[in-house]
Amino acid sequence: SSAVTTKKAASSNPIVQLATYVKDSFVNFKNGLGEMNLDHRRCNDIRAKQRTFATNNGFKRPRGVKGIQTGGVSYEEYDFLRKGLVNRNKLFAVSVVMACLPNYFVYYLWSFPDMLPSPFLKVKDMQEISRERCHAVISTLLDIEKGARVAPWTAKLNPFGGRATQRAMDRLGNFVNVGSAALEEYGVSGPSGCKIILKKLRAEIYTKDVPSKQRMLLAGNTIPKQFMKGLTKAISADPLNKGFSIFGISPLKHIESVALADGFIIDQNVDIDLINSNLLSEACSARLIGGPGWTDEERKEALFRWLKETEVKPRAAVEAGAGHYNGNLARAALMCYNALDATRDPRSDSRLMRSLYQGQMVDPSP
Repeated sequence: SSAVTTKKAASSNPIVQLATYVKDSFVNFKNGLGEMNLDHRRCNDIRAKQRTFATNNGFKRPRGVKGIQTGGVSYEEYDFLRKGLVNRNKLFAVSVVMACLPNYFVYYLWSFPDMLPSPFLKVKDMQEISRERCHAVISTLLDIEKGARVAPWTAKLNPFGGRATQRAMDRLGNFVNVGSAALEEYGVSGPSGCKIILKKLRAEIYTKDVPSKQRMLLAGNTIPKQFMKGLTKAISADPLNKGFSIFGISPLKHIESVALADGFIIDQNVDIDLINSNLLSEACSARLIGGPGWTDEERKEALFRWLKETEVKPRAAVEAGAGHYNGNLARAALMCYNALDATRDPRSDSRLMRSLYQGQMVDPSP
């Protein structure tokens, strides 16, 4: 006879509910501590493996983030080390708050639930991430159009800054015109569109002179603030991208983190086809690629094109004398494109917004 499993119904007794909540919280806390201990031991084993690799190749493994870039490990082990570093920093921040502000610790956890280490972190659904990123894209488009046509209220405080305000509005309006023209071109859709976007920005990405610090930091007039604000929202939609700061992560820091991962994949000749489904989804989400409903094959193709356009081609171009490469600007442009393209994807979670990009149904009558 086959066994029938029935789920136990939740009790309506408030005392039983409270007791169940306390019990579940204690069990989850205990399991989380055990998982963190196991993760710490595994990180030590991976670091020992890297030290052996470094010794055999005649150099010493550096400490910190640079040490994680040392080869001799798989991409899965490399990603595990990066997550371990973030978890340790999160644990340190939680410990400081618990020790210095014990009366406010509960409010800290309530206000910043993403600041808990990954064993205690609630995984966010891909549909929710997609929805938040779609909202970020639409709100950013509205901010850009408003900034190009309406002067900010702060302009009234400076009676002598009219020309500067108008130049800023004209510059943003030019971004709107160029961006709209680029998105309307044939082929600017899906992962293949990133090649066309970077081709149009080639004069800004490759320069004869060394890019200034301001341009490398994407500060000033390099990228309009509306773009950076929207990019921050899109990146922070995935808790795994927020890092260990309660204030979230800036686009520049996230881009630099992604650049390190890109460099590791290329330098260590990582086979993308061997990356498991979960890590592949996380890697694409970090680059704002795709969304719900994407298959592993689609993600592999998109990640391959990303690496080709941000690492493989630029290295060959610099060796051929193309000049200096601004990888931060290239990755920021691609992330903006990926976020916008994911909103147009028919599988995105925001159905009402997606209808803006789709045509009407064809008349079935002859």
